[in-house]
Amino acid sequence: MIKFIKDFYRNSSPKLLISLLFFLAALLVLGVITNEIVVEKEEEIDFLVFQFFKTHFVRAGLTQYMYVITQFSSAPFIKIAYPFLIVILLAFKFYRKALFTFVTAVGGLLLIYGMKMFFARPRPPYPLLYKEESFSFPSGHATLSFILYGTLAYFIWLTDLPKVWKYMAMVFLILLSLTIGFSRVYLRVHYPSDVLGGFCLGYSWLFLMIYTFRK
Repeated sequence: MIKFIKDFYRNSSPKLLISLLFFLAALLVLGVITNEIVVEKEEEIDFLVFQFFKTHFVRAGLTQYMYVITQFSSAPFIKIAYPFLIVILLAFKFYRKALFTFVTAVGGLLLIYGMKMFFARPRPPYPLLYKEESFSFPSGHATLSFILYGTLAYFIWLTDLPKVWKYMAMVFLILLSLTIGFSRVYLRVHYPSDVLGGFCLGYSWLFLMIYTFRK
C-alpha cells in the first residue's frame, strides 16, 4: 500500500492526488461507520438525526417530493438508465466508455449485495411511507446514485464543453446524488450512517474504476 501511494504521488497530477486523499478519507469514514455503528451497534447518532429530521424537515408537502427524488436511484430506474447509457455509448462508438460503465455498474451492484448480506443490518423502524424488505447497510440508492451520476460527471468532464458548463453539470449531478441520499433518511428507509457509508463506498469504487481505466 505504501509503495502504491509513493508511485501514485510521483506519477500523478495535483487533481489526482486530491482525488486520492478523498478516496483514503472515504475508506476511513466507511471503516469507522462499519465498525462503530454497524458492528458495535452504536446507533445514538442515527436516531438523533432522525429526530432532527422529524422536527425540522418532515412536512406533508415535502414528503411526496422526496418520494419522487428517491426514484432516481431506485432499482427500476437503474435497470433502465444503465442499459440506455451503454446503448448510447455503443451507438456513438465509445466502446471503452461503454465497457467502463458496464464494469463499474456490475461491480458496484456486487459490492452492495455482498455487504448487505454480510452485515445483515435491519432497516430503521417506523418508515415514513413504505417498508423496504432488503437489508439496510450500505444504502444501495446512495451508492448507486454516486456511481451513476459520478460516471456521467466524469464523462462530461472529458468532453470539449466550456469549463463553466462542465462545472455546472458536475454540481447538478453531485447535488442530485446528495438529495437522493437525503431522501432515504427523510423517508426513514435508511439510517443516516447507511447513506454516508453508501456515498463513501460509491466514491471509493468509482475512483478505483477511473484510475484503473486511465491506466
